[in-house]
Amino acid sequence: MASLNKVFIAGRLTSKPKLRKTPNGTFVTDLLIALNREFATANGERQQEVCFVDVVVWGKQAETCAQLLDCSSLVLVEGRLQLDVWHAKNGDKRCKLRVAAERVQFLEKRAAQDRTVDLEELIGVINEEQGAHV
Repeated sequence: MASLNKVFIAGRLTSKPKLRKTPNGTFVTDLLIALNREFATANGERQQEVCFVDVVVWGKQAETCAQLLDCSSLVLVEGRLQLDVWHAKNGDKRCKLRVAAERVQFLEKRAAQDRTVDLEELIGVINEEQGAHV
């Protein structure tokens, strides 16, 4: 049976991206994206929760993100889940699940042109991309 590892998230950066280089010269930056969810409780009270997602961006795209994005920039990330495993200094095994970005779209430019970026529009963008890759 085939498997599928594809993630789409849209949210705001919690800090300005910092660019760094790996020992072999590849650019990389880490993004922390806040995803807000509003919902109604059983008694009808409106609640909000925030999920923070780590995203890693590589290569030229990492450079562009570091140059053009800022804290609270709105982005749409297309990528895959990646499990990082390492051993801490005390020998304990550590794991971290994050998104490895394949594509980062900057959504603020659209908003600056007096266009509202809403969920329906994002779903349309995602559907167009999925159709192009199928």
